[in-house]
Amino acid sequence: MDLVKGALLFAGFAVVGGVIGAWASGQAIQPPKVAVADFGPFNPDRFEDSFIQFQDGTVFSPDSLESLYQEEAIDGILTISDVNEASIRVNSDRVWILQLEQILNSVRVDYKLELFDLDPVLFDELTAGMTLAKDFETGEVSTLPDKILAGVAIFLLVMAVFMGFAYQFTAITSEKQQRITEQVLSAISPQTWIDGKILGITGVGLAYVAFYSVIGLLGMVVFIYLGVPLQETIALVNPLFLITFLMLALIGTLMWNAFLAGIAATIDDPNTSTKSGFMMMPLLPVSLAFLTLANPDTVAMKILGLFPITSYAVMPARMVLTGVAWWEPVVALILIAMTAWLFRILAGRIFAAGMMMYGKEPDWKQMLRWMAKGTETGQTDSGNQPNA
Repeated sequence: MDLVKGALLFAGFAVVGGVIGAWASGQAIQPPKVAVADFGPFNPDRFEDSFIQFQDGTVFSPDSLESLYQEEAIDGILTISDVNEASIRVNSDRVWILQLEQILNSVRVDYKLELFDLDPVLFDELTAGMTLAKDFETGEVSTLPDKILAGVAIFLLVMAVFMGFAYQFTAITSEKQQRITEQVLSAISPQTWIDGKILGITGVGLAYVAFYSVIGLLGMVVFIYLGVPLQETIALVNPLFLITFLMLALIGTLMWNAFLAGIAATIDDPNTSTKSGFMMMPLLPVSLAFLTLANPDTVAMKILGLFPITSYAVMPARMVLTGVAWWEPVVALILIAMTAWLFRILAGRIFAAGMMMYGKEPDWKQMLRWMAKGTETGQTDSGNQPNA
């Protein structure tokens, strides 16, 4: 029901935003009106462009031109002093000024060609650039749809992790504060409980991701129905890339939820705890993935593509930017799966002791001892803490 309400609210915002955007863009895309007060040495017939509506300002007196400007009947006044200098008077900076500069440069080039009696064909030949053919040793690595798919997979993973993080800190800390833990632990083991938390919260996060993905797919169907050839773009997606990206995203979500569940079990009050900063940790691998844009074949990028904490973001980036050996995605998946399983075990040990500890949050030394020695040490440590 909450998802339906969220979808209706999202649709309402989309309609309102679309109406306002259409109204605003309709005004923004109108060609600006520029009055030319002085054409300088140039022929007025040269000033014809579809992006800027030029008007002959020489037919107006200076006072009349000023009145048109103040009444906003024109957007600017252009004055050309000579072949090398011109000035534009506007209320503030405008995007179309860049287009105006290109037009003035083109008019100046044509004027110089006529002045020096140069052949335009010869000029074009002299100013033509060299074509550089790209011959990659690894061949054609990926298509644009593959690159978009990699970005979408990373974005959806981060969304699922952050949604799961919010639910974990709400559910686990509230259960701890309400003393529900003792009753539940008398019926099931801490590891079983934390496994349920990890799987359940991961499922909630993936449900939200799936919901918004369906909305995106429906949007694509609408675009295809309107004639946009998206089906041709979708057909270019490499199925192996799709499967690899989805598996990395799924296992990566489980890994981070296991990690964050263990952290949440040690927090008494999320409003004051210093451990809340761990929420930003899943963004670190994403930021490192941007480094692959410079050179995806460095030793550092190859290691980060296999390292389980960063592989879910770096490996997809490397796969779409360069050629990777067949075994690299396989090793990355195995390592991230093993790390997710290890985080699950460690989270269970921290959960067993941390949920029974009140009044004081454990320090890192205690948490490391719990992870190394298990529940027995954790229960001893937690028993030494005062009850809140």
